[in-house]
Amino acid sequence: MKPFEVPPWEKGSEIIEFPTVGGSRTNGVTAPVKKKKPKKKKKPKQQKEHQDGSKFSYRAGHGPLAPPKDSSSDDDSEDDTESGIKAMHKIRQGRIEKSRPSAQVTKGSKKQLNLSPALTQAAVEAMDTTSTPTSTAPSPANGSLAGKFQSELLGGRFRYINEQLYSMTSRKAESLFSSDASAFEAYHAGYRQQVEKWPTNPLTRIIKTVKRLPKTAIIGDFGCGEGKLAQSVPNKVYSMDLVSNRDDIIACNITETPLKDQSLDVAVYCLSLMGTNLNDFLLEANRLLKLHGNLYIAEIQSRFEDVREFVRCLSACGFDLIKKDVAVNYFYFFHFRKMRHVPKTVKLTPFSLKPCLYRKR
Repeated sequence: MKPFEVPPWEKGSEIIEFPTVGGSRTNGVTAPVKKKKPKKKKKPKQQKEHQDGSKFSYRAGHGPLAPPKDSSSDDDSEDDTESGIKAMHKIRQGRIEKSRPSAQVTKGSKKQLNLSPALTQAAVEAMDTTSTPTSTAPSPANGSLAGKFQSELLGGRFRYINEQLYSMTSRKAESLFSSDASAFEAYHAGYRQQVEKWPTNPLTRIIKTVKRLPKTAIIGDFGCGEGKLAQSVPNKVYSMDLVSNRDDIIACNITETPLKDQSLDVAVYCLSLMGTNLNDFLLEANRLLKLHGNLYIAEIQSRFEDVREFVRCLSACGFDLIKKDVAVNYFYFFHFRKMRHVPKTVKLTPFSLKPCLYRKR
């Protein structure tokens, strides 16, 4: 029977012969399968030996990384060889170790900071703000350094007070300045430094806006600071702040002013919405403004998370948005108008703006 031939059914099953799997046919003859020779295992290399029978693995070279030659004992030379080889391996692996001075610091010892006499004198002059001038005039270098220290100290205190005012109610802010008489002056001295760094002063824009109003309009400046608005416009201006440094400034909590109801035509909040109880600020403005009176607000751009939510909160206090300018870099400007009276006894959802926090230095 030929291979791969199926026999007839009536003859029954027979064994079918198949060709070998690995073989090949050539004229009907199956080629023998070649067997692979097993690989020989390599013998481990033996370490060379000295004539005296001692084994070694490295030989000291004469390159730039070779250890220095020493005429000491054999043990010392072997240690030097190993240290040189370790150093060579560290360089190959990209590690470079700098030598460190072996300075022993005893327990309880303190590091001493050596300052030059000029730097020490400048720091003392910067810290001592109340000292009387001496007869010896400081050098120009010391004077500039002392001025730099003084500026940094003043800016640091301003940032601290500013963050406190953003995170407390107006009543607590009032007690803060009443307990520390120098805090208000330090705050506004630091504020003047910050104004010089700003791209524009928002109060300058408020002044231009007020100058376009009728001269008979009565204005309330809430959180006036140094009262620059009253000095820049011909209108009657009630300047109000927590502390008064002039006779024409009313010292009061701007949520509870001594003015009569509906006595103002214009209310201004220029960077003065600093408390956590902004409802009290705006309800007091609603009480003092006449119907259809104007409300102008200027604030830092970073304090707003959602301008629409801010407008809705103002609407709950009786003010409708007339115009907003949020395209100006660094500051937002708003113009509202009082459209209805809202009593201060009404219960509103409290809201506030984000505090203006500074990076830690």
